[in-house]
Amino acid sequence: MEVSKLSEYYSIATERAARQLSEMYEALHEDKTGDPLTDLEKVYNVSNVTLTMIKAELDLVVEAVKEYNGE
Repeated sequence: MEVSKLSEYYSIATERAARQLSEMYEALHEDKTGDPLTDLEKVYNVSNVTLTMIKAELDLVVEAVKEYNGE
């Protein structure tokens, strides 16, 4: 893999991770009223989903550098 491709993988993963955080912000508000969620279970679930998605993007970064290094 060329170093430019590694950089591209980093870009893709970090952009998607950032998008997940933006989507989390939206998900932490009621659709109809725009009020922030106050239900602890709902907030926990939104946080868990976001964390899972971001971890997947971080895994992509690690796997990309492993591939680049021939591991």
